[in-house]
Amino acid sequence: MSHDDEEFDLLSRRITAALQAYPRASWSRIATVLGEPERTVTRRGRELLESGDVRVVGVIGASGVAILRARCLVGMTRSVAAGLARRDDTVFVYATSGEEDCVAELQVDDAHLADLVLDDLPSVAGIRELRIDPITRLYRSVREWRPGILTPAQLGALARSRQDVYQPDGSGGSEIPDVHRAILRILANDARTPTSEIGRMVGISENTVRRHLESLEANHQSRLRVVVEPSLLGFRAEAMAWVEVAPARHDDLVEALLKHSEVRYAAALGGTNSVLVNLACTDRLALHQMVTRSEWSALADSVSVTPILKATKRSGSRLGAMASASYLY
Repeated sequence: MSHDDEEFDLLSRRITAALQAYPRASWSRIATVLGEPERTVTRRGRELLESGDVRVVGVIGASGVAILRARCLVGMTRSVAAGLARRDDTVFVYATSGEEDCVAELQVDDAHLADLVLDDLPSVAGIRELRIDPITRLYRSVREWRPGILTPAQLGALARSRQDVYQPDGSGGSEIPDVHRAILRILANDARTPTSEIGRMVGISENTVRRHLESLEANHQSRLRVVVEPSLLGFRAEAMAWVEVAPARHDDLVEALLKHSEVRYAAALGGTNSVLVNLACTDRLALHQMVTRSEWSALADSVSVTPILKATKRSGSRLGAMASASYLY
């Protein structure tokens, strides 16, 4: 539906933002909240999903998460990024410019972290240097990103019961029942699959599906999110920011940081005084002002910005391919 250099029109942006707030909301509910004709919203919403520009997927979190920073051999960045995106354990993979050539989020529990760092990742062809930092606190995931397109009242009308951000603790996690695993596979491919269709595919009643969906959501085993390029929503300058902050100012900085809708993702990295932030701004000037003139940046000891050149994977979904996060289950 869209070209790489073409932003969504206003209605498409508003529908996408509505899905971010409530991924399984009916088209009629979205139309009511937006004040648009249901037929128009249904047609445009289906076009967005069928085009692949917008995907609604379910991601299950391993109980441990780490951030990889890699420097690559000359000419190997694209290959390394593609290889990391094919891995079962990566959630996002970005080719970047600056001190790092690739940045990725990996799902790994503490019991397997040493093998990953010492044996697995060093064997990836094309990586010259790498660093792995476990996440000790997640402040905002892409699931909670609200890009400032809808009004607070509209978001309130769409939002379901508020949940805290999922916190990976590094443990092995509990076993997932077979019926939940089957549902999660379906959600990984298309999180808007109707409950009636899920029931038919799994072999249970629609009411039972609803109960399982509520249980999965309450236990953070199913975290639905929208996969969309920020540039299509009007945010053409995307970057990772590595923020160094003294422990005494850490909480104040995070509180100020999370007031900004440009923050897609924010996490504390273990073993450091760093906060990792994924920023999506309208242009380079807005990005510059965000990291130099905002309240949170004044609290930082330093801010290092790494522009994102290309995303090869977002929310467990490889971009440019139909493969989804189903292999996580």
